[in-house]
Amino acid sequence: MQSKLYKDLNDLPACYAALFEATARQNFYASRPWFRTLVETTREAGDGLQLYGLEDDTGAAVALLVARNGAGGIAGGRAGDPRALSGFSTMYTTHYLPLIHPTAVTPEAAAEGFARALAAEKPAWQVMNFDALDPAEPFFPAFETALRGAGFVVQSYAHFGNWYESTEGDSLESFMARRPSALRNTVKRKGRKLEKMEDVSFEIITDDEGVERAMYAYDAIYANSWKEPEPFPEFTRRLVKEAAAAGCLCMGTVFLGDRPAASQIWIVSGGCATIFKLAYDEEFKKLSAGSVLTVKLLEHVLNHNDIVEVDYGRGDDAYKKQWLSQRRERRGIVAFNPRTLAGAIGALRHVGGSRLKLWVGR
Repeated sequence: MQSKLYKDLNDLPACYAALFEATARQNFYASRPWFRTLVETTREAGDGLQLYGLEDDTGAAVALLVARNGAGGIAGGRAGDPRALSGFSTMYTTHYLPLIHPTAVTPEAAAEGFARALAAEKPAWQVMNFDALDPAEPFFPAFETALRGAGFVVQSYAHFGNWYESTEGDSLESFMARRPSALRNTVKRKGRKLEKMEDVSFEIITDDEGVERAMYAYDAIYANSWKEPEPFPEFTRRLVKEAAAAGCLCMGTVFLGDRPAASQIWIVSGGCATIFKLAYDEEFKKLSAGSVLTVKLLEHVLNHNDIVEVDYGRGDDAYKKQWLSQRRERRGIVAFNPRTLAGAIGALRHVGGSRLKLWVGR
């Protein structure tokens, strides 16, 4: 395989279209729309885009690692440090992964190719950080091993919890039967109360039609919710449009007359439905409109999508374990280059002198 470096998504040659198509079918977070949304709405001043592509002997693209340099806040690096590299993940990323063609290359071979390309950079990367990774995927241990083999001092770490539940073969009734009785009773009672209100309506959209109305409602709800203002205000609107165009959107809104009361954005792809964003108007908190909307959206995805899993994105918020019973961990990999001063200092600080001595001995 040959490694190539590109500096913009638009610079990728036509052969990468087939790679994006193959990976997007499995996971929206390995799609061009997802990375395009992140790059165009969350890139901070000074961030440069680094696209490490792997191409086979025929020139076909088989893997792609989307990263950025100059990102502040990563272990061992300074804000704006051009020799610090990170995977292109953000506070919105629930699952970061490289694009690896499912049949053209193995995760192990891709990891080796990426590690070689990263180690060959001149001037050298001082520290690299890739987070929001799934340690259960073969790429994770393979990438750790490959980075060590390329001369980096490597450490993995816990990043965030991800609550999920298998829904294969489920109906709404069977899914809800596994929920705590207090939650079932609350949803049933509040649902009946809402349904009896003359001015209540529920809207679910899954395509371009209705996106503007749904986003107008979401913005109004968000402004009256408990949530802090978004640091990247254009991200959510762009994500909804891109997900709708890709056929991966399920967005629900509760209206009381013309007043939106609760909204949720779900991303559906590869047999998984991620409850990505949710908000409710504080004025209607006692109605539990958000919980009732969750049930409506669950019913929709179970009936209309080939769903085998529902997950709650990032974090260990207490309410998540009431809805979903299983927890897994997203992890990160930080790699220090001990051939550089900043990399050696970072390795000493984060990994420890004994492990650095082992590397020097090798």
